[in-house]
Amino acid sequence: MGRRPREEEDGGIYHVIQRGNNREFVFDNDMDKKYMIRQLMLLSRRGCIVYGYVIMGNHYHLVLKTGGELLQTVMHRLNLRYSKYYNKEHDRSGHVFQGQSHTRQR
Repeated sequence: MGRRPREEEDGGIYHVIQRGNNREFVFDNDMDKKYMIRQLMLLSRRGCIVYGYVIMGNHYHLVLKTGGELLQTVMHRLNLRYSKYYNKEHDRSGHVFQGQSHTRQR
């Protein structure tokens, strides 16, 4: 049985948690964290409001408000960009993040 689709509201505020695949570290150094922060700044230019974030070694938390795009679209773009960066920088391939991000609507 698959996961139920997320219920989303236009302009909804969400707490998002995304973990590294197999709970592995995906933010190995300050450069990795800075890259993710730059990507979060780009989100704000596309209509999202990032209220807060925490970047840990093997996962991150976001509190954000969507702005006209579905949360799944926003998260897919963010995770895809970071995954491409991370795989290139660390000379690896494959999944970086584990499954669907966990969200709680506020």
